Amino acid sequence: MKPIRSLKILLSENCCNLKRILFTTAACLFISLTCFSQNISFVRGMIDTLCSQEFSGRGYVNSGEKKAADFIAGKLKKFHIKTFQGSYFQSFTLSINTLPGDIELKINGKTLMPGTDYCIDPDVSTVDTSFANSLLLNEKTLKSAGKRKKFQAGDYRGRMFVIDTGFKDLNNAKLGEASMLLKIKDNTVSWRVSRAQKQNRQVVVTVKRSALPAKIENVEIKAEAQIEKQYPVENVIGFLPGKACADTFIVIGAHFDHLGMMGNKTYYPGANDNASGTAMVLDLARYFSDSANMPKYSIAFILFTGEEAGLLGSQYYTEHPLFPLKNIKFMLNLDMMGTGSDGIKVVNGTIFKKDFELLKSLNEQHNYVKTVSERSETSNSDHYYFYKNGVKSFFIYTLGDEYKEYHTPTDQAAGLPLTKYNEVFKLMVDFINHL
Repeated sequence: MKPIRSLKILLSENCCNLKRILFTTAACLFISLTCFSQNISFVRGMIDTLCSQEFSGRGYVNSGEKKAADFIAGKLKKFHIKTFQGSYFQSFTLSINTLPGDIELKINGKTLMPGTDYCIDPDVSTVDTSFANSLLLNEKTLKSAGKRKKFQAGDYRGRMFVIDTGFKDLNNAKLGEASMLLKIKDNTVSWRVSRAQKQNRQVVVTVKRSALPAKIENVEIKAEAQIEKQYPVENVIGFLPGKACADTFIVIGAHFDHLGMMGNKTYYPGANDNASGTAMVLDLARYFSDSANMPKYSIAFILFTGEEAGLLGSQYYTEHPLFPLKNIKFMLNLDMMGTGSDGIKVVNGTIFKKDFELLKSLNEQHNYVKTVSERSETSNSDHYYFYKNGVKSFFIYTLGDEYKEYHTPTDQAAGLPLTKYNEVFKLMVDFINHL
């Protein structure tokens, strides 16, 4: 029988073991926090640059889109991402109406703030005029059959309609006769440029109700518009070869363009939409470019232009692919990665059930985000033309009420929380490695 060691020795050994455990735990935690900090620091830097005033909202005024494309290509080069044809750029042209000059809206002599108080529809022509004769359209003014009949019989050339809550028939043919439509909105006014491929002679302005006087007596509107029928743009594309299946690709994509400038003073930074998605694609390119993280399949990183103008970049790419679309195993489209407190939404999750279940299972194993919820097919982001051409694809965006800025000048880098960025990033890496 071996002699029993003293209690003092046992306690001493246990203390040493405990110290080793605590040291190991602390070291792992330090490494984890350091990696997290470095990841977020890199992403913040990307978003700050993409949202800077120098890039003019990554649109088509002041060469904002081109500056962003050059910046992204420079990052791909830094990470030693390969090119398909000797260049990171896939160039083409698009038609776009721009508002590069002065814009001004006065109501009863008071100047309103563009982007905050109002938005001008992007298909506007150059205009410098005023209206003192308007017709209010709402539930009350056209409630009776007699009032509707009188409205249909009226001549509204040179007039302005003020469209208030309760007027639902926005496709009414009579609306096209007015020279200006002033639409009243109760909440935030958001801007879009998806109808900006041509110019419309009718002026359409959306105004926030809180910026309006009790009675509209006169309206003065001025805007300088310029149509660009062959504006040069580029998708930014690179790839990393896979270690086992070089001819099979996973596509990781995001659109880098945004709304640009509404006038020469108001620009839309587009932090969440979609500097955040662009930053994650670059972060994934950085991660997989490390030889220790070399992927099984080749990965194509595609940063699309022209999404806000109507998915034009992704449409062009699928019509002019740099490798056969049939060689794509899966396409991930990352758009609006700035929140995540309520998890992520997966468009096409109901279509590609097996892949959705894989994504969901990986999340449950590692507890990355609160929920991974599915959604049916949509045509509102750059996955659409891949999906339409038979490519399995997900459009993934984060969920959470902590940040609600969308298509406003206040979608700025400084306010973007990136609540679950690192967790979503890890989930994407996990999913890619398990495909």
